[in-house]
Amino acid sequence: MLKLNTSYFENIIKMINFKDNMKYLVNFQIEINVNGSKKKKIRTTHTILENEIEKNLVDNFDMMKEWFIKYFYNNSLENFVDIPKGDEKYNVQVKVGRITNAINGKYKTF
Repeated sequence: MLKLNTSYFENIIKMINFKDNMKYLVNFQIEINVNGSKKKKIRTTHTILENEIEKNLVDNFDMMKEWFIKYFYNNSLENFVDIPKGDEKYNVQVKVGRITNAINGKYKTF
């Protein structure tokens, strides 16, 4: 008799459910000015789940971009990228490059 690994299948179910809830992928660039002189550019991607956004933003990429920029500035930079710990003061600017609807594949480039 074949014995199935329950935790393996539970993990697959969780991954399937995660994909169903994953609504947008946001590709963006962060420019960090450290102590007013040193600049560092970082390109990265952030996943936005359906339960994190308002229903009226669905498939409106311009509104989604504005929502993400507000979301970015209202959260800690550490939620998006690894930054060195220390007393350094930094200024951050974000530029959204592309937003992709992870469910239907539609996207908009900015």
